[in-house]
Amino acid sequence: MQKNPYGQNYKSDNHTFRMFKDEGDELGTVPWNQKIFQNDTSYKCPTYVTQTPPCQGSCPSGHNVRGWLDIVRGMETPPGDMTWQEYAFKRSTDANPFPSIMGRVCPAPCEDGCNRNEVEDTIGINAVEQFIGDNAKKEGYKFEIDAKDTGKKVAIIGGGCGGLAAALQLRKQGHAVTVYEKYEKLGGMMMYGIPDYRVPRDVLQYEIDRILETGVETKMNTKVGVDVTIEELEKEYDAVLFALGAMSGRSLPIPGGDATNCVSGVAFLEAYNQGRLQHITGKVICIGGGDTSIDVVSVARRLGNITNAPEKDRPENVIFNDTAHDVVDTSKRLGADVLLTTRSTIENMPAAQEEIDDANREGVEIQGQLQPVEVIKGEDGRA
Repeated sequence: MQKNPYGQNYKSDNHTFRMFKDEGDELGTVPWNQKIFQNDTSYKCPTYVTQTPPCQGSCPSGHNVRGWLDIVRGMETPPGDMTWQEYAFKRSTDANPFPSIMGRVCPAPCEDGCNRNEVEDTIGINAVEQFIGDNAKKEGYKFEIDAKDTGKKVAIIGGGCGGLAAALQLRKQGHAVTVYEKYEKLGGMMMYGIPDYRVPRDVLQYEIDRILETGVETKMNTKVGVDVTIEELEKEYDAVLFALGAMSGRSLPIPGGDATNCVSGVAFLEAYNQGRLQHITGKVICIGGGDTSIDVVSVARRLGNITNAPEKDRPENVIFNDTAHDVVDTSKRLGADVLLTTRSTIENMPAAQEEIDDANREGVEIQGQLQPVEVIKGEDGRA
């Protein structure tokens, strides 16, 4: 490192060398255990490099985490008469219009990248984001659309979090937006893939409605390719955005994995969140280890078991045949026997630790270091 005259700064190639007082000879005479900082000078010169904050760099969607944390901490003052709470809401929703939901369900990779991990413990970024979102709901903060109408129309296929976020950004640019959704409700995986005890439906619906209030139009119960063709959309709109999401679950890639009662976790949760699946029959074994598998076993445990249920009420028939259980039957439910197996050790499961702890408290049995090799089918084709 080049020596820096005391009282000056030296900048080169996005590096800033902090001013310091050079004392001692070339080898240095200051003992290693002497305090690095004394008064306002340093015997060691740190290098400042221009780069993305580690919390933001660890976020898949690139949230300006440090930006809204600085507002919450009072390090950045809101303009005019705006409160810091509203200012933090505006900053956080630049990248994500669902702060309340993300604060509840995001696995928070930003916290893994937080600098405070090197000192003590991470900042509770998720908790702060949830507060920003919940307070925005309480105060009734809205999205402002200041752009002039461009006369352009955009169709978005898919009303999940990605499609709705895109709709908001397009409205901010002044474009007219119509969202096509095959289900009767918007929200995608937030609505149909995550249990209601993790995502309060009133909070989710509020954040969805806040986007719709900007002028976003919707076409519900409309499946593109069946009810309307791509060619028709391309004729009517200036652009078509595909926001289909990833709602297809993975099948079990072992012999016998196609048994009639082997269902994906995504399909199981979808039937539950639609209100069609009211109970299970028999023992449930879930093969996984991630957050989705924890949701499955927790839901199965809460649903309860009905013995001697008719064939039409077997869970796989409800899931695949788009039927529904009779709510009256729920009075017959007993505690469900639920087992979760994972290839890893329980300590190294990819699911969030708090989710694992919750499943244990609810009575779910978890066994680690187990790998299924085959599903044995009975004469009826079921496992």
